[in-house]
Amino acid sequence: MDGSCVLLNGDYSFLGLVDWKRAMGLMVAEKVRVLKFSDRVIQGVNRTFRAPAVAVLVKVVRSVYRGRVPFSRRNVLARDRFACAYCGSKARPITIDHVVPRSRGGKTDFDNCVACCRACNHKKGALLPREAGMALRHRPWQPTIAEFIRIRLRHSGVYALLVELGLM
Repeated sequence: MDGSCVLLNGDYSFLGLVDWKRAMGLMVAEKVRVLKFSDRVIQGVNRTFRAPAVAVLVKVVRSVYRGRVPFSRRNVLARDRFACAYCGSKARPITIDHVVPRSRGGKTDFDNCVACCRACNHKKGALLPREAGMALRHRPWQPTIAEFIRIRLRHSGVYALLVELGLM
C-alpha cells in the first residue's frame, strides 16, 4: 500500500481512501475504529503509533451518491489502469487522448477519452484511430460507481486486504 487507509462508513460501506495522516487524526479524535493496522510506524513525542490500514467511522455518515463517476483525467487513467489504450504500455508520462478528436467534434467525456502514452498520442494526432492505422485495445466506457471503487481499490493494493476481512 502507498500510505493510504481505507475509510468505511459506520455501516461498513466504502467511503474512500484517506492518507495515513488524516487516518491518524480521525483515530486520535476517536471518530474511527481501526479494523486493521498497517506496517507503518509513527514515532510521537511520548508514544509510538501504528498507522491504520482499514478504519470504520463510529457513526454512519449520510452520503449522497451521484449516479455517475465524475469525469477527470485522474479517473480516466484509473479506469484504464494507467496503461495506453493503443499499445498497452505503462510508460510515463501517460496522457489522455480523445478517440474522436475535439477538432472533429469529439466530446471530453468517459465515452471518448482513453489513457495514452506520449508516442501513441503523437502518432495519432488529430486523426481517427483507423486513419492513423491504430486500434484500441478496449472501447472507452463510463464506469459505474461500484466498478470505479473496485478499480481504485485494486490499484491501491487494498482489495486483497478487504477480501481477507470479508468486506468484499
